[in-house]
Amino acid sequence: MRLVTNTPSANSEEMLYTDKTVGKQETLHVMKKVLIDQTDVKSAEVIKSYPSQISIKFTDEGKKRLAEVTRENIGKRLAAIIGGQIYSAPKIMSEISSGEAIIVVSSEREAKELVAQITESLKKR
Repeated sequence: MRLVTNTPSANSEEMLYTDKTVGKQETLHVMKKVLIDQTDVKSAEVIKSYPSQISIKFTDEGKKRLAEVTRENIGKRLAAIIGGQIYSAPKIMSEISSGEAIIVVSSEREAKELVAQITESLKKR
């Protein structure tokens, strides 16, 4: 997970983000510094719901890191990047101290593929 900035800089890169839930596409300036990575993730699973969602649960250290990042960046956007693609870039409204993040995706198939990709990355750590 990386922060999104409003303007380009030497510390950011442009990435295309398609919010498939609303069919909106935009170019985001994403900071290069990774704030939370797969070493902070404990598990991922598909949530049976509409719209399709996945739940990402964090390790104890990841939970602390997620709380810190969200507490310090309220009002900014946080991009969830998996396999080089932005899957979600919500605005941080409050500190997330629960140790769980929910990502909304366009379909159950996409949710399953994303969970498989996250689970595979966890095996590589």
